[in-house]
Amino acid sequence: MLENGINQHIQAIAYQIPKEGNEFNGDSIYMKVTEDYFICAVADGLGSGEHAFHSSDAVRKEVEKNHDKEVEVLIEYCNQVLKDKRGVTLSILKAHFLQKTFTYSSVGNIQFVLSCPSGKFIYPLPILGYLSGRPQKYRCETYSYEKGSKFIIHTDGLSITDLKSLASSSSSIEEISNYLDNHVKTRKDDLTYIVGQLF
Repeated sequence: MLENGINQHIQAIAYQIPKEGNEFNGDSIYMKVTEDYFICAVADGLGSGEHAFHSSDAVRKEVEKNHDKEVEVLIEYCNQVLKDKRGVTLSILKAHFLQKTFTYSSVGNIQFVLSCPSGKFIYPLPILGYLSGRPQKYRCETYSYEKGSKFIIHTDGLSITDLKSLASSSSSIEEISNYLDNHVKTRKDDLTYIVGQLF
């Protein structure tokens, strides 16, 4: 599945595919672009299959319903909706176009990097663990971004070591997406990624 989010402030491509042999993808993804902001969430249900999907999809629906809220609020909402469900790892990114800032929060092993044209990298460390409805600490950090900054978010189903060099390359996000597609042939796990560029 491939999704696109585009306006004059953002170009983003999202891609996901289930583990080989599985009908359900345990990863879920949400992206929305407005005139003022871009928000995306990537959730990876623990394990794979239908139960993983129901957990990650519950998180996706929660972000969709409350996309206008700030990241700190959203991640707590997502944790609450997981009571009596299988846990998820989760990353939420929200960019505010006017301020040229973004807020990012992550629990678990979803990878994220943003590369600025000046050569600066932003690579926030996630909180270890996963969301499961139990009390959880979060780290929400806000950063400035430069016009033309590129970012990549992906679940652990994508095995790639040169994330920083890929994000900082002169390649377009379409070319980066095509490059990543070459790494999805051996589908040993559910896989999701978002590649984007902010203007």
